Amino acid sequence: MSYIPFDQLPDSSRLWIFAANRALSDAEADMLTREMQTFCNSWLAHNTPVTGSAMMKYNQFLFVAADAASFPSGCSTDEMMRRVRILGETYGVEFFGMPRVQYRENGTIRSINRSDFEESAKGGKVTSETKVFDNTLTTLKEFREGKWELSAKNTWHARAFDFVS
Repeated sequence: MSYIPFDQLPDSSRLWIFAANRALSDAEADMLTREMQTFCNSWLAHNTPVTGSAMMKYNQFLFVAADAASFPSGCSTDEMMRRVRILGETYGVEFFGMPRVQYRENGTIRSINRSDFEESAKGGKVTSETKVFDNTLTTLKEFREGKWELSAKNTWHARAFDFVS
């Protein structure tokens, strides 16, 4: 078996974060997670099991991780991406496509395109203190160190957008 619980993977594990364009229901998130965990259980790289895991956060973010010791090849990474795309189609959510920015607004997670986020930053609707999600993290260590959900001023968002504090 190559699937293990997410919290048992080492810090060095490769991480992919897929942000859905909308929140899934609890039932949808549970089913999608189970389906992705089933994929991880049979995930292979050149006929060698990849030790991987999947979980959902806030019913909107799909996390997939693979132990660096069994790091997947390009083909097996492509297969994982295909599976995520198929699951998105199954559940009516978009995990790929136009780059989006996810942030918190009054406790709700918003997902908007980058140009709308830029306009919101220029207009002061979002500021350097707005909590944003940095879905560019590539290791579990970064996630565990709390680098995923931060004030915009502490992420790549500060370099990409002008903020009015």
